[in-house]
Amino acid sequence: MHFESIPGEKGAKLVFGLEWRAYSPKGARAERRHYAQGLAATHYAEIKANDETIAGFCTLEAEQRKGSKLYSAAARIAMLDRVRRRPAVLVLIQNEERVHLVLVQRGAVTADEEVALIALADRREEIEDQCEKAGLALATLGFGAQLHAVDEMFQLRELLVDRKVGLIKKMPVAVPTVVPLFVILAALLFVGKQAVEILNPPPPPPAPPPTFMQEYQAAVLRTLAAPAPLAKLFAPQLLAKFGGEESNFAGWQFEKATCNATGPCVTTYKRQGGTFKEFDARAPESIRPVVFNPDGWHLTTKGPEADIVQRVALADAKSWPTQQALIKALQTEPQKLSTTPETLSSHGYVVDIKPAERLISRQPMAGEVQGPLVQRGAWQIDGYKWQSALLTRLPDNMALESLDIQLKDDGTGVHFTAKGKYYVLN
Repeated sequence: MHFESIPGEKGAKLVFGLEWRAYSPKGARAERRHYAQGLAATHYAEIKANDETIAGFCTLEAEQRKGSKLYSAAARIAMLDRVRRRPAVLVLIQNEERVHLVLVQRGAVTADEEVALIALADRREEIEDQCEKAGLALATLGFGAQLHAVDEMFQLRELLVDRKVGLIKKMPVAVPTVVPLFVILAALLFVGKQAVEILNPPPPPPAPPPTFMQEYQAAVLRTLAAPAPLAKLFAPQLLAKFGGEESNFAGWQFEKATCNATGPCVTTYKRQGGTFKEFDARAPESIRPVVFNPDGWHLTTKGPEADIVQRVALADAKSWPTQQALIKALQTEPQKLSTTPETLSSHGYVVDIKPAERLISRQPMAGEVQGPLVQRGAWQIDGYKWQSALLTRLPDNMALESLDIQLKDDGTGVHFTAKGKYYVLN
């Protein structure tokens, strides 16, 4: 199980990873006890779905629940309106290299688990096949910069819509009625344990710890398994897509957009004389969902989505420039007026390159390293849309992670901030 603190509620936490079962409300107490005993669960959370009771079970230690009020994240997801009205919904929430996965079918939670990011594609394929065989149309909602192809964005604030849903309670203690049977059972268990200890040989010695190269190779697989589209292809394509969009719509003006390496961008408009009702009435399906900000002055919509492009590939590592060659490549004649070797400033075009670092912090022992190692560093480029041609000259070892676009109030035009990672061999 995984615990996340709830903002604004001291000691309250959301819990992922419960075991879920469904049973009839009639005789629910006996059914609940039956499942809890089978799962060795100490706590449970319940929700209602159609004519069934859906319950999630978990085993909590004293230190996990001390001073905390716990709620099931899957229960809150299942009770959202846009989840309940669909036959099947898969919600993915990225947490660094892990992904919280919740599947809701016909209002019932059928999966509440944590999956490694590199194993997510296979698990999603299993779920899609399962829903297809059951004749259920599946919608996928996602939150995270490294999630591929989701139907709609999922906002973490949706988990706070109803703060009373999903309360995790302690299982009622069943008082035994036949004490002698309990004593006999305890004696049998003790004798059985002694017999097992005599018959079973001691466990084998623990496996040796992984070598430096084994840890390094695993880190390389994790690093390059994440979306890493080439910045020279992905960033100009996104900027070009916004170039074809209208900056004013139904009395609202484009203010900014936030784009990640996967999924559609999120576009923000500010009010310029229009109304929420008018915008909602004229908004095409391609920019929905439309989310209105409580401040009355802003709203967000689904923005353009770039096509899949070539990614940074380990197979091309031999052709990657070194860190110094990368800096030199960015200091071409059109990008002159450098202020420092790492920072370029020319008519608002600024390049910032951070030093490359090793993928793992462990210091190798003498003789452990075999061949050159991949290192990773962060970069950021700020500029204006008319300077996007400079982005097409970026080398093949630079991957884009995010692109922020803003219409400047000072009349200087559309400004962008591109961020990502670059990879070099030491």
